[in-house]
Amino acid sequence: MKITGGRVNSFLNSPPDDMIGVLFFGPDRGLVKERAEALIKKLSDNPDDAFSSTVLTADDLTSDPARLADEMSALSMFGDQRLVRLRLDHERSGAAISKIIKELDLTPDRAAARLVVEAGDMTPRSAIRKAFEAAGQFAAIGCYQDKAADLANLVRRSLTESAIEIDRDALEFWVPLLEGDRILARNEIEKMILYKGFGETAGARVSAQDVKTIAAGAQAASIDDIIMSAMNGQTAKCDDAFKRAIAGKVNIAVILLSLQRHVSRLLEAHSYMQTGDRPENAIKALRPPVFFSQQQNFKNHLRIWPMKALHNALSETLKAEQQLKSAGAPGEAIVGRILLTLSGFAERRR
Repeated sequence: MKITGGRVNSFLNSPPDDMIGVLFFGPDRGLVKERAEALIKKLSDNPDDAFSSTVLTADDLTSDPARLADEMSALSMFGDQRLVRLRLDHERSGAAISKIIKELDLTPDRAAARLVVEAGDMTPRSAIRKAFEAAGQFAAIGCYQDKAADLANLVRRSLTESAIEIDRDALEFWVPLLEGDRILARNEIEKMILYKGFGETAGARVSAQDVKTIAAGAQAASIDDIIMSAMNGQTAKCDDAFKRAIAGKVNIAVILLSLQRHVSRLLEAHSYMQTGDRPENAIKALRPPVFFSQQQNFKNHLRIWPMKALHNALSETLKAEQQLKSAGAPGEAIVGRILLTLSGFAERRR
């Protein structure tokens, strides 16, 4: 079935008990991830437990298309709800995946697990998308860029939750800068909340000058320096930028989420290249667009990092994200280790 408009939030808040799987797709990969995570929290009490959750990639199914059916029919070791997460960066196994979806929809008793699929943009002709939309016990949810009004509501709601208000001219100036990716927007809002001290000062307000400071300030520059140098294999430069960011009180989680987003965009660009696009055209196809000043670095990263290594890098950042959520987790050490590992790999590939 196809879930659109106002039905999306109610569906995510209360997914049907007989729902076997959901496909999240669209150009806004940040919104894809956000909605997938919201559903996963409803489906599983412990989605990070290796015994209760299995993560697959498009490449896993390219070499073994039947693995999806095997994972969906496997029983949980402890009798709890199993979860299968599939991240699609290409549709080379589209016919096999769509066949499995159709078979499970006809024989739902064979499904011992719940399926959550995260994908990029899909045309209406996509075999996978059509299978989810046509099935009765599977759903497809498109994730498109927020409208200005939606982003404005997101900003106001997030700031209000931290007892922070925002001037009207600041909101009008800020919203266009946040368009294109939900995760990017949330990261920027989180930086602003940190900058304003979590609203602990009575009467905290965001001004247009605050937006200018955060949107083009030292934090954004230092995060870009960290990520670009790590992925380029410039270990010393990465370490120096990371230390400066720590000294400047940059949020560790924001650095990690920014790294995840960059790796995801590299994977998306690689998927365009696999259909025959040149790197330059693949970069131009990304939304939001890559800043002109970063395009050469982005092109270098596409050359240095093959898709398999990017999948591994993304997997490590997801594990680190879960570690950061644990009370007392050594955030600097966790993120610093990942940056060192990535820069070391890139240095050997340069």
